[in-house]
Amino acid sequence: MPVEEPFVSYSLFAKDSEAGLCCAVRQDQPIPRFVEGWTFKGVIREARDAPPDFRPHAAHAATALTGFYLFHSLRGARQPEPVAA
Repeated sequence: MPVEEPFVSYSLFAKDSEAGLCCAVRQDQPIPRFVEGWTFKGVIREARDAPPDFRPHAAHAATALTGFYLFHSLRGARQPEPVAA
């Protein structure tokens, strides 16, 4: 039986000029420069808080290599709670 990885928290960004394009960045990784100008949407603390098209296993695999996970959210997204500054 496969062992499930613990969920990692992600900062979520959306590119307003590209409807549905999102970037989840592991909280323990630096924010990539390419997300400059994107809108910060909050923090995904648990899988159930993520937008509908976010895939935890794909995010884990992508962020293990790059520190970020790009995905398209095609359905109405449930936004994570904003983080207090």
